[in-house]
Amino acid sequence: MSHRAEAADVTSGDAGVEGNSRLTGTVGVLLLILLFAEGLTILSIRGLITWHLFIGLLLVPPVALKIVTTGYRFARYYTHAAPYVRRGPPHTILRLIGPVLIAMTAVLLGTGVWLIIVGPDHAGLILLAHKASFVIWFGLTAIHVLAHVRETVVLAAKDVRRPDPARPVPGRGIRTSAVALALVAGVALGAVVTPTATAWTNARANVEGHR
Repeated sequence: MSHRAEAADVTSGDAGVEGNSRLTGTVGVLLLILLFAEGLTILSIRGLITWHLFIGLLLVPPVALKIVTTGYRFARYYTHAAPYVRRGPPHTILRLIGPVLIAMTAVLLGTGVWLIIVGPDHAGLILLAHKASFVIWFGLTAIHVLAHVRETVVLAAKDVRRPDPARPVPGRGIRTSAVALALVAGVALGAVVTPTATAWTNARANVEGHR
């Protein structure tokens, strides 16, 4: 392989790493907004239970996309793909909490969906697991957000600004479409499933009716 071809491969590979980082950053900003909104519903969970359920369901596809983009980077790094090795790994602490954070996110969202299915009359241990996983998840997420928030916003902003012709990063349209598709899928999931959670919304109405 010629030096020119090697240089082209390096440029292409590094652009791929940057594209993955920008996609991760953009979906990260979206998640920050949605998680903040979900957090507000917890302040008055009975009165805002419908919104709590809807936003919780809406979160599922964007969270899945975030796990895929992050997991891809880790897989490429640990399989010694040169561009990802050059970018380097996250901080050791973040690498250690990453798998636990993913597991707690899966438990939190999974138990949330399970609660919708079984209803409040059979919540029991599922509700306990949902609350316990939230406590652990919140602590890990706080560390994760504090470590990445500035980088996340900067990366997301790069795909909003006009592209730099001197350092092109192809795939901007694909990244934007992926985030938009995840958001639309989340809205659709919430719109379809939330109206079926009548056991929870009726429980709220009954509580308010007896005040």
